[in-house]
Amino acid sequence: MSDAAPLWPNYPAINDPALPRWHFGPPAQWMNDPNGTLWHDGWYHIFYQHNPGGEEWGDLHWGHARSRDLVQWEHLPIALSPHHALGEQHCYSGCAALDASGTPRLLYTSVMHDEAHPGAQVLASPRDPELLTWTQDVAHPAIDLKTHGGPAFERGWRDPYVFRAENRTFLVLGSWLGEESVIALYENPAGDLRQWIYRGIIHRAPKSAVTFFECPNLFPLGGKWVLLTSPVREVEWCSGTLDLENYTFHVEHRGRVDESDAFYATQTIVDPSGRTILLGWVQRFPKGRGWNGRLNAPRRIWLDAAGWLCAEPVLEFWKLRRGEKIFPVQNLGDQPVTLDLPGDHSHDVDLVVERAPSATVRIEIAGVTVAIGADGVRFNDRPTVPLAPSTTLGVRWMFDRSMIELFVGERAVYTKVVPFPSPPIARLTATGGFAKLWTARAWALPPAPPKIER
Repeated sequence: MSDAAPLWPNYPAINDPALPRWHFGPPAQWMNDPNGTLWHDGWYHIFYQHNPGGEEWGDLHWGHARSRDLVQWEHLPIALSPHHALGEQHCYSGCAALDASGTPRLLYTSVMHDEAHPGAQVLASPRDPELLTWTQDVAHPAIDLKTHGGPAFERGWRDPYVFRAENRTFLVLGSWLGEESVIALYENPAGDLRQWIYRGIIHRAPKSAVTFFECPNLFPLGGKWVLLTSPVREVEWCSGTLDLENYTFHVEHRGRVDESDAFYATQTIVDPSGRTILLGWVQRFPKGRGWNGRLNAPRRIWLDAAGWLCAEPVLEFWKLRRGEKIFPVQNLGDQPVTLDLPGDHSHDVDLVVERAPSATVRIEIAGVTVAIGADGVRFNDRPTVPLAPSTTLGVRWMFDRSMIELFVGERAVYTKVVPFPSPPIARLTATGGFAKLWTARAWALPPAPPKIER
């Protein structure tokens, strides 16, 4: 812990009762995309898009925090700031990666004040072993659109994401090419993250179907490769095979990572246990509160036997649970079963529900309706998500003052910004056949231990 002055002195936002207490975010002002997430030297690191001077998008820097356990976060000095003297206007999204020597580097899209400048991907290097301060090589981009060796991409050429495959180093980023939105592939043969060779287009769609493939992530999972994209709507996933002889990606399955457009702009971390952990930006909070934006509760993701992307909150959040409340086993029908939930507008709930094939179970909580029927699960008016065949399934939600995350049967997730305060009450009903609530347990979720300011 440092005795230095806090990064956000005396901001009233930290006393806002609607401010989520254990979802990560800066104590004040604007945040959006997570960037540069990684595990290094015993720490989980999060960098993120941040406007330190206001609660709306603009003047984009990279904020920085680290954690030992994904629950308690230590706020660190701002990592990247626009170099206005060199004409840089924003530090857009990007990633973190280890170079061939094992040193962490940051790679981001540099946006210039001069709109005629085509854009560049810039490398930043740490100035200390704790990764507290960084040097940006704005004058010597790692990839410049003028000299990248590929086609004439438009200026919207951004969001690099580095990955390794077959002992080789690659990155993907999104762009426009003619009438298509595309994801381009580059290779760094030296492994130093400085010199990149254009290898081709691995994913594409007409602009009429996909506005832009923002924040692409490509990584191995369960013997396959998974591509995540934020296509200016709900985040989408594709799983399949990556052919690095022909530089192609063959899609086998696809779906939505989260059924809500409040969840966006993903990043992943692989930790020493082998877990792949997913983070994304949660948006659409009310304006005028001195803060805006959070991250989701970190999720472990995997592919099930059918090739579907599955997710659950990481186990570390169990340490926050307090005051377990157990509800009785009971049948569900037309008359609502009411669960009066513990906690000061913050709780964690686990249910196990059984239903006949013809029955539909409905759960209402904080303005969200979950309908579980023969064809799958639907959140509010969103499309139905097919579930693995079973008449018994688990339902979990985590509620944090002005946001809620719901998980149904591992395949379906829904994140929602909700009005504050929302009644801490859930109602369950069933129609069309037999249904039963077998297990219902709830815990209060008090704030995470105080966040440390360096």
